[in-house]
Amino acid sequence: MRHCWQQELEAIKDWFAAGVAEKAKLLEIGGGNGFLAKCLADMGFDVVSIDPEPRQPSYFTVKKGDSTRLEFEDKSFDIIFSSNVLEHITDLSTAFSEMKRVLKNGGIMVHTMPTHYSTIFTLAVQPIGYLMVICSMFRRGLEIAASVIFKTSQSASNEVSEKKLRKVSDFNKQYIANVLKAVNPIRLFISWPHGTSSNCFSEIHDWKPNIWCNRFEQADLNVKDIIQLPMAYSRHMVLPFRFIKLRQWLGKRGKNTCAAYFIQY
Repeated sequence: MRHCWQQELEAIKDWFAAGVAEKAKLLEIGGGNGFLAKCLADMGFDVVSIDPEPRQPSYFTVKKGDSTRLEFEDKSFDIIFSSNVLEHITDLSTAFSEMKRVLKNGGIMVHTMPTHYSTIFTLAVQPIGYLMVICSMFRRGLEIAASVIFKTSQSASNEVSEKKLRKVSDFNKQYIANVLKAVNPIRLFISWPHGTSSNCFSEIHDWKPNIWCNRFEQADLNVKDIIQLPMAYSRHMVLPFRFIKLRQWLGKRGKNTCAAYFIQY
């Protein structure tokens, strides 16, 4: 199975058709490691990708940037694109204002976001996902323990600075705090909130397509079209290469994990 994000991009590529022909300038919000930015650049766009914390290793250059303070001139872009990002932005009103400011007249926005079924499917397999998280953290804990032993032995030989050791110590404290938070037994049945929603149950309401449309309309952004993207899966990605026909069957019957919104400005 190809990367699910790439499948979603292919499902909405017709929205970009005119822009490809004229090598439109495209701003990606929340580029992460640049995977989708590279896909878009390969399609022929002049891509600028930003993220508050660009990830490494990267597929494409992603600049550090904040959606609520876009450091671009007015009317700079033909297209603004984001994939599973808006649900993480606390101040959506300011972010939308900034996007409108840098988008050319007649430009388009394309935003994909999880639907409420993302949370429903995640809750359905939460016990398995919980165990996956615990196992992952245990494995990471062993790696950290080995690293601490190595750094300590180097320190004894005066090969590691006190500053570097303090940085490692701070990272380990944060890791332990994350472990204590994750092993909370209530998480065996209730998933971690994803994005700005206060809990997983509020996500079921907050991520319905009609609720997203209301948010766009409140920002004077007119949703021209919605595409229910083709697959169904949980955030835990349990057996991601299995049950493909079932996932597609669910997707075709409106139980999609993601939806894409096409906005003409």
